[in-house]
Amino acid sequence: MKQQLTSMALVVAIVTGGAFSAQAFDGPFEGCDGPRAEHTMNPQKRIDRMAKVLKLSTAQKEQVGAIMKAEQEQVEPLRQKMAEGHKRIQAVVNAATYDESAVRAMAAEQAAIRTELLVSRTRAMNQVNALLTPEQRELAQHLRDSRPGKHGRQFLQ
Repeated sequence: MKQQLTSMALVVAIVTGGAFSAQAFDGPFEGCDGPRAEHTMNPQKRIDRMAKVLKLSTAQKEQVGAIMKAEQEQVEPLRQKMAEGHKRIQAVVNAATYDESAVRAMAAEQAAIRTELLVSRTRAMNQVNALLTPEQRELAQHLRDSRPGKHGRQFLQ
């Protein structure tokens, strides 16, 4: 009898915990435009922070702002495509039948978009770097090198 009660309590705990975790899982993704949507920084805040840390001149700050604005406008359609792709992948996950070829096609499309985003970002970074003095470039590189990797882990190089 005691073993049955223990087993029953364990089943109730698992079912209750599963219900709460499923509810918690659904919440944060509601209305999300894609990965890291809640982690985006206001572009002007980023420019202001960069200007303060690197001691940019007014002209440099304006030029950096123009580069960042142009890059942001250029990649916005790609970000929207990326978000749509995430929704399509989620639909495949929830589908009654699994279509591996569809997933592969979507993954290839997402990879191509990520490539374009990376190229655009590095182009903008290169343009900003060209505006900096040697001392500012050195400081910027030092800050990039000392930044921890994803989720606070320092990657070994």
